[in-house]
Amino acid sequence: MQRRIAMEQELTLFDKLYCCYYQAVRQILEEAACSPVSKKRMEEICEATAFKESALSILPRLTSQDGPWSCLLHKTEDGLFSSALGDKTLKAPLSRLQKSWISSVCQDPRFLLFFTEEERDFIKAGIPALYQEEDFYYYDRFRNGDPYSSAMYREHFRTILAGLSEKRLLKLSYKGKNQLLTDLKVLPVRLQYSSKDDKFRLLCMRPRNGRSSLPYTLNVGKILSCRLADPPRPVKENVSKPKPSSEPPSSELPSLSIFSQKAEEPAVIEIDGRRNSLERCMLKFADYEKHTVYDEEKGVYICSVYYDIQDETELLIDLLSFGPVIRVLRPERLVEQIRERVTRQHRWLFGEVGGED
Repeated sequence: MQRRIAMEQELTLFDKLYCCYYQAVRQILEEAACSPVSKKRMEEICEATAFKESALSILPRLTSQDGPWSCLLHKTEDGLFSSALGDKTLKAPLSRLQKSWISSVCQDPRFLLFFTEEERDFIKAGIPALYQEEDFYYYDRFRNGDPYSSAMYREHFRTILAGLSEKRLLKLSYKGKNQLLTDLKVLPVRLQYSSKDDKFRLLCMRPRNGRSSLPYTLNVGKILSCRLADPPRPVKENVSKPKPSSEPPSSELPSLSIFSQKAEEPAVIEIDGRRNSLERCMLKFADYEKHTVYDEEKGVYICSVYYDIQDETELLIDLLSFGPVIRVLRPERLVEQIRERVTRQHRWLFGEVGGED
């Protein structure tokens, strides 16, 4: 029996002791070991270490008298909390299962965009993979993703990473609309990945003579050549200063807001809490700015997700994936799109809505 329990614990990939909840609780305990902490301070730690809404789940477990983690803290007379573990420093080693998961991640073709083959082989040496790439079928992803196995693509990608790290201008040739080739000189701002399209995009600025720079979004897969521009030459003493350049200083990156347009109002969704839906929503929409409150009268969570117009289709697909455990309240435009998609899918599977088929 004990052996079976030990095996079950070993087979937990993202155990509570190793996820972001663990990191939040660990920081609370370590800080509480130095000096008592308040509930407000615990909320701040949860927001910084895990997710903004994590305090809704963590604090009741820690501070309630009947909470499953209440034995970790002692409540002081002034209403603060101190650690019951003393000054112990909590460390989380990797389990064999987690190492196997990392070995599986090494098989992802995108892995070699960031690591060399030698580094990959060293990381996964002697560790069996937990799963194989062919074990998965991505039903919500286009099949014409970027050519990650291409040596040229990897070289371009790493050059872009170097430009981002060193804040250097890039000189590149790009195959744009109608297969037209364009030579560009751009300042890289950020690499953006679309899981739906399975493509990387480069957000960058293109300097213009005598005018402000233009924001560009380029598909990395359409870049035909890419190299770092020559670094600016140092100005010697007793030499007249050059005329002001229209190129943005390499150390000053523009705000990302110029590449996006926020929707006029957020997507407001009602989460009923079934099937662990709250945590699933928080993980699914972790990349979005959001605000969540608990409606005590209805017993549901109301989450407002703030998104860019260009991400609306992707957000729509993510919302539909939750099925009956959430309900989209507004905006009406998004609600109508969901109705249309559900009706179209029903018609495709079963015939007209309300029909006899």
